[in-house]
Amino acid sequence: MARGEALGGLTAMNRERAGAGAPPHAPWEWNASEWPSGSLTDERVVEEWRREFPLLERVIHVGICSQGPQSRWVRQSVEHYLDSWVAVGMDWDYWLGEVGRAKAEFAKLVGAEPDEVAVSTSLSAAAASVASALEAFGSRRKIVTTTAEFTGVAQAWLGHRKYGYTVEHVPARAGELHLEDFDRHIDDKTILTAVSHVYHSSGFKLDLAPLVKLAHERGSLVMVDAYQSAGTMPIDVKALGVDFLASGTLKFLLGMPGMAFIYVARELIPRLDPAVVGWFGQEDPFECFVDRLDYARGARRLETGTPPVMAAFAARAGMQIINHVGPAAIAKRIELLSRVATEEARRHGLKVASPADVRKKGSITAIEVPEGGVHGLVTELRRRGIITFPCGRYLRVAPHFFTRPEDIERVMWEVASILGGR
Repeated sequence: MARGEALGGLTAMNRERAGAGAPPHAPWEWNASEWPSGSLTDERVVEEWRREFPLLERVIHVGICSQGPQSRWVRQSVEHYLDSWVAVGMDWDYWLGEVGRAKAEFAKLVGAEPDEVAVSTSLSAAAASVASALEAFGSRRKIVTTTAEFTGVAQAWLGHRKYGYTVEHVPARAGELHLEDFDRHIDDKTILTAVSHVYHSSGFKLDLAPLVKLAHERGSLVMVDAYQSAGTMPIDVKALGVDFLASGTLKFLLGMPGMAFIYVARELIPRLDPAVVGWFGQEDPFECFVDRLDYARGARRLETGTPPVMAAFAARAGMQIINHVGPAAIAKRIELLSRVATEEARRHGLKVASPADVRKKGSITAIEVPEGGVHGLVTELRRRGIITFPCGRYLRVAPHFFTRPEDIERVMWEVASILGGR
């Protein structure tokens, strides 16, 4: 892919402008026929997939709400980038082509087109970019979000109060959010309703369709943080009608830190004029002008500086695995594992802070831990060969499609054992 293709409609440039006279490369591709096939209800298929993740030979990893395990394919993809760097020195056409291919893989995952997707470095940065572009949508100055949002994203909205925006928080009740509570906050002053699809603390899954309908009826845009849902369930941005949807790649998308994606509904793109801006958000970054802004025609206008190239290699590879396995199949597997987690936790007398109905939750099953004890619990579990991750007073157990029911049973037994002083 030429640089112009990678960036989405840039003007043609010669080799001198591209730098280093780097030779062309074919994209680093996999052969899907070499990968496991069959249903995830067949534990033999799951065992085949487990061999793709070397860490799983040694530990039980159910901390995927924080960081997914490294796959052989992701490692090979990152090494391919490193090999290119050491052999060629600068290979920007190829590297930026991989950024474009990562965008296309994310677009495939969420039902979008590649030019409706921008790259960022984190959800916090993505939210700041969107917030900086809201003024183009009228004089409304209220952002409605919730008390359960991830800290970094919530702070991005608060940071824009200095520009005249107000922020209202819909309260979570027992870890869940209710449409009637949004109804009391979204009004004719609301410019943006910003919510999570699956909540990072309790694992509660928000029913997006009625909320999007309510917000749009009142003239509010909707942005969805899909960090804890993407890769575990089907997402169709067009069917949902969301205006913005963003996700990073280091959790259930099996990538590494440093890359996030922002979907923007096509009809909104021409109106976006972000103040958080950079040279890769311009139609042709390599014109190197300093006296004007010439926003890119696609969602790329939300991009800022040089994209995280190595993370793009990892991101595309991780999403290839997810798209190959299939989000719908993964969702069924997650429901099975959630049912096991909930039943086993209760059998051992543990207090579950996630919804009892597994259809109302994502991968995360949150276990309430006595105050001050969660970090010690996480440390002891790690010593016993189990990776988890905390959030406040909650221990979060977050499996993926390669997790076995017996892994969840073991985790809950160990948690009960540690909390019981054994």
